[in-house]
Amino acid sequence: MMESVYARMPICLHGTIPVFSVSQEYTENYEKISQDHLASLHKDGTNPFIPEDLWVECENSTIRLIQKYSKPGDRILDIGVGLGRILSHFSQLERYGMDISFGYLEIAQSKGIDVCYALIEDMPYLSEYFDLIVCTDVLEHVLDLNMCCAKILSVLRNGGVLIARVPYKEDLSAYSDPTYPYKYAHVRRFDEESLEGLFKQIFGCNLIERVKTGYAPRPNRLRYPFRFPKRDTLLIRCFAAMKQYDVPLQRLFLKRLFLPLDINVVVKGRTQSAQNG
Repeated sequence: MMESVYARMPICLHGTIPVFSVSQEYTENYEKISQDHLASLHKDGTNPFIPEDLWVECENSTIRLIQKYSKPGDRILDIGVGLGRILSHFSQLERYGMDISFGYLEIAQSKGIDVCYALIEDMPYLSEYFDLIVCTDVLEHVLDLNMCCAKILSVLRNGGVLIARVPYKEDLSAYSDPTYPYKYAHVRRFDEESLEGLFKQIFGCNLIERVKTGYAPRPNRLRYPFRFPKRDTLLIRCFAAMKQYDVPLQRLFLKRLFLPLDINVVVKGRTQSAQNG
């Protein structure tokens, strides 16, 4: 299996998980984040970083795109596979996942996903091996964005599809607060223009679809900077009440008043003819 999937031999094995990156400050920081997540998950089933309903909404937006662009038997790689929640919906695909948390990888592996421990910078897979790559909640974390995107695209077959999901127009000020518990978290923000510049102008790919997701009554995500007394409390109560009686109407108002949490982009890799041209 390793000879047919990986471009080189692993450094070692962690149980049955191939390891292609050495431990360093960045991976240790991420292990701390994942350990805090797993501790909360084991304690009460919650994600300390995002409400479950919002997390599910964002994941479902990506799942629908995978359903749209995949076919049975395709090879799919989830970069930042986490708990394997997304790929667990796709047993008809040949599923691979990479991450830098052994805790996450052990859970993903238990779901039948072929996993490895590797930084994107140490991409271990064979060139042009995958029909589809999904990368969610990752690109906002990496230190060298262009290098990581080049590594990702190098293992996507000619004309294959990359589905990336990133935070949309995020306020990054919380991550530079001295009280924030992690050194490395989100280090850049994205919008439509930056994503197009990244994938189309720098890498010559084609952006074929954009899907925004994760609408919630969050005060710092208001589209319009209007002000009135007790605005935040009133908005949250209003939308909570509306959800009980008319969910479609609530969703309509959420999309009109608030920015989405995330944006998915579907990127078509360059064809061989385009590369040669």
